[in-house]
Amino acid sequence: MSLAALAVVSRQGAPLYLRDYSKNSNLIFSLDGQVGDGDADLFGDDIIPEMTREQNDEWPCQLKYQFILHSACQQFDDILRGNRWKAPGATGMDACWVGFLCSLDNLRAYGYVTTNARYVALLEDAMDLQSRESRETELCVLMSSVHRFYTESLLNPFSSPHSKITSKRFDWSTSGLVTTFNGMG
Repeated sequence: MSLAALAVVSRQGAPLYLRDYSKNSNLIFSLDGQVGDGDADLFGDDIIPEMTREQNDEWPCQLKYQFILHSACQQFDDILRGNRWKAPGATGMDACWVGFLCSLDNLRAYGYVTTNARYVALLEDAMDLQSRESRETELCVLMSSVHRFYTESLLNPFSSPHSKITSKRFDWSTSGLVTTFNGMG
């Protein structure tokens, strides 16, 4: 169960950071759950067009992950609106952990919310429940660290609180965490 994509979204719903960590995954959107030939439907038509260089420079996240992250954010909004996520008596990072949001294709979306942003992670689905639960605990710690990196990036006097995260340190630190997380699975 590895982390495929990560998004940091403002409280207003604007994307601040989108990144995928599974560049060559052909698993999603396959109709039978098998590894397919790219992103094609039964008739061989492309389902999702390739990204242009400019689009990739703007958000280094494949369009298929962006679509799934957008759907997960919609579910996230519904959960937060209904206050259905708060664990009584939770403190620290557990108070921010929303947990499982939804399952789309072969990915599971998880959420973490703070006063300044929402964090959504897409994980490749694991079959056995025990490994899934242990990875969710590790993911909560990872999301807490990403929140800390985001807060540190906001301390830069040249950064704007509601704009795209352009900090190379944030990207490097987050990528290192994800690489370690994916190596443990």
